[in-house]
Amino acid sequence: MEIIIGKNAGFCYGVQRAVNKALEEVKKNKTYCLGEMVHNQNVIDKLENLGICFIKTIEESKGNTIIRAHGEPKSVYKKAKEMGINLIDLTCPSVLKIQNLADEYSKKGYFIIIVGKANHPEVIGIKSRAGSDYSIIENKTEISELLNIINNKKKVLLISQTTHSSKKFDEIAQELKNNINSDVKLEIKKTICPSTEIRQKETEEIAKKVDLMIIIGDKRSSNTNKLYDIACNFCNNVLFVSNETEINLDKFNGIKSVGIMAGASTPKEDIFKIKDLLLNNNY
Repeated sequence: MEIIIGKNAGFCYGVQRAVNKALEEVKKNKTYCLGEMVHNQNVIDKLENLGICFIKTIEESKGNTIIRAHGEPKSVYKKAKEMGINLIDLTCPSVLKIQNLADEYSKKGYFIIIVGKANHPEVIGIKSRAGSDYSIIENKTEISELLNIINNKKKVLLISQTTHSSKKFDEIAQELKNNINSDVKLEIKKTICPSTEIRQKETEEIAKKVDLMIIIGDKRSSNTNKLYDIACNFCNNVLFVSNETEINLDKFNGIKSVGIMAGASTPKEDIFKIKDLLLNNNY
């Protein structure tokens, strides 16, 4: 059986950077992390076992505290300063760029449209920098509900959560261009992380040519769910698993080719364990 593993499968730069730094810090001092570092329970369990203390609010911190790759709202920084808490800011550079854009354009008087999931920690951090004049949407159908607001604005900025669907962002951008009044200044910044776009494209390419596709990652991971959706569009046989223990080998009877792609919060070791499982069972 042929096994094709995506070249871009697994930890992205921002996640790898955050995990590596967290491992360095916990060796030196008691270290807290505000929220889950990544949406991957296997990784969280490993970090907890090594001594990272995960907390839900900054008020729970009693020392050095990591700001995860997703970033945090401005209020967290303010509270930490009041408490005298040392923050180790590991916000992904790509997320930081979007936060700065939201802050900059908000001060210029723009109405900001954020494409993403409203309850996602990254989006929560971004909207805290967008002032009071913003809206969060996920797809182009929501544009029609915003038109009355948008067309009464002078300036509009469109940005996105780094891990959102590239295709959906493009559809939203086009819908805006088609319906926005000519006197409204529209700025479009496609802030989807380049590695996210590459990973989504590679998932599509692999899914088109295999009998079965495996997507590896936590079900809570936004970017991994996008990969699963893409794979389902181009392959009729798709498995979404968090690790090798969820693999049902009966699914591979008669399968001649398998594609494997993993989300940005999935460690390489989880990918190799699934590959080895298939090879060791003569698939």
